Amino acid sequence: MVYMVVIMTIEKQRHYLLYGNRAVIYIASLIGLFFDVNIAYVVALTLWLWLPQCLLLELNLIKSLKQ
Repeated sequence: MVYMVVIMTIEKQRHYLLYGNRAVIYIASLIGLFFDVNIAYVVALTLWLWLPQCLLLELNLIKSLKQ
């Protein structure tokens, strides 16, 4: 039973991180669009390409901070 709660918590964290990263990509794209800032496009595209690795890194950081 406890194992299921831990899995649900990890999945919930994964969803929050995914939506947060998507928001960062969207905001960086809008900044690049409206202010003609190329670095914002580079940040958005890099995060989009490395999204799975970023999620794993963020989950591992959260896990290590909890210990």
